[in-house]
Amino acid sequence: MAVTVGLVAQIIEKIAPKSWAEDWDNVGLLVGSGSDSVERILITLDGTLEVVEEAKAYGAQLIVAHHPIIFRPLKNLRADNAAARVPLRLLGHQIGYYAAHTNLDQSIISSSRALGEVLGLQEMKILEESAYNLIPIPKRDETARGYGISGYLKKPEKLGPLWKRFLDSLSQSGIYAQPYELSGVRLAGSLEKEVRKVAIVNGSGGRFVPKALFKGADLLITGDVDHHAVLDALEGDMAVGDLGHFLSEAPMLQAMYQYLTAEKSLQGIEIRVSSLNRSPWLG
Repeated sequence: MAVTVGLVAQIIEKIAPKSWAEDWDNVGLLVGSGSDSVERILITLDGTLEVVEEAKAYGAQLIVAHHPIIFRPLKNLRADNAAARVPLRLLGHQIGYYAAHTNLDQSIISSSRALGEVLGLQEMKILEESAYNLIPIPKRDETARGYGISGYLKKPEKLGPLWKRFLDSLSQSGIYAQPYELSGVRLAGSLEKEVRKVAIVNGSGGRFVPKALFKGADLLITGDVDHHAVLDALEGDMAVGDLGHFLSEAPMLQAMYQYLTAEKSLQGIEIRVSSLNRSPWLG
């Protein structure tokens, strides 16, 4: 039986249903047709022009991405419209584009969980549960979902050595599909601070500072934390480790690869993680 874009979408939505996405988000098949056949899939975080050309050279019929390429209203498909360049290139190459974003962030293969496993956290729980989980419905079938995780180190560690151990472990863990440079990471807090409970949120996690403080975290690891959020965290005696947006989310690429390649109905399909998609920051 031929594998179609629609079948790949169904497989992804088994662990990250589109209904889990935020109202402002734009997930699912954004370019292409669900009936199109698939022989090769390219997995990426961002749908850049470079990645589209990589998919073309690879012979991929479908890009599975984390970030949507169409967020704001796309008013035209003119070649001089920067927002339209990627969709136009995809259409020209006849490559489909499927995005799993905030629904994937809440799934069992979120980067938050992968990073927590690298750190060796115990008793991991969802940091901010979806309101859905709080509605008492008997025999609920769907998996509990929410953003981020929190958990405990096996024993308390000082922040300085802990952060070094974490970055060293990231480099050796294999959760990054490519050898991304761990540059541009930032740490705020006393290096002598004792850390026992850690909260992790992949992506832009500045808004989770109050939640992590409320949950009693000694350290929040996330990305894109602004100046004032860091000050709030430090006022609450919580350290902050900022990996940046890309590095905090890239573990999902390997997780998605492993999930799709393990799917029996996709046996025979070639799947690859993009080697060109990297953080846009130079350092």
